[in-house]
Order: sequence, then structure tokens, then C-alpha cells
Amino acid sequence: MTQDKGESLTLDRFERVRESLWGTPGFQRRNSTVLSSGFSFLPQATWIVETIKTDDNFAIFLQFIDKDGGQRIVLPEKVCNAIYRHRDSITRKRCSERSKRVAKMRKARGDQFFMKNGKSES
Repeated sequence: MTQDKGESLTLDRFERVRESLWGTPGFQRRNSTVLSSGFSFLPQATWIVETIKTDDNFAIFLQFIDKDGGQRIVLPEKVCNAIYRHRDSITRKRCSERSKRVAKMRKARGDQFFMKNGKSES
């Protein structure tokens, strides 16, 4: 995609980064539009989330539009990875806590269950 000099000067960082990733080797893109009805601390808005992954790069592009205007943000790879690590860590912790709670309830009911080594625990 070629651009004249005037057009390239009007592109903001969001568009420049997005255009630089577009069509590069291993290019994959997913996007979602989320309409939030508004909460006590967040106004009603539209969010557009676009994830682009290539062989060498990974970025998330956020667009937020509300009654006062909009904002566009590029989350770089390190930030995306930190968000995914946090989510995975929280998910593992919740699964572990839930498993322990279920095992405790089963033990209290008198259900018999088995440990990994094949021996039953009562």
C-alpha cells in the first residue's frame, strides 16, 4: 500500500503501527466490538478491540468511543503478555481454590475419591 507524503503525515501512531503490521509474514487478525451499557464508574461506550499477531510482533489496538469523543490506544507486546500472564495466574488460582473446596465438600459427605497414586483416601 503506497501513500503520498501528505497522507503519511496525517496518520497517528495508532494507524502507523497498525499499517506496519498489516500483511507481514504470519499475519493474523481478530476483532470484536463491545457495547457497554455503562456502570457507575464507566460511562456507556463502544469498545473496539483488535488483536494483530505476526511472526515477529503482537499488539492489541483499543478504540473507546463515548458521548464525549473517543480514544485510541496501542498496547505493545510486553503489555499484552503481562495482561495474559495475569489472567492465567488468576485462572489457575481460582481453579485450584475451587478444586480444594469441592474435595473438602466430598470428603465431608463421605464420598470416596482416589489420589493420583491409585490409593483411596477416606
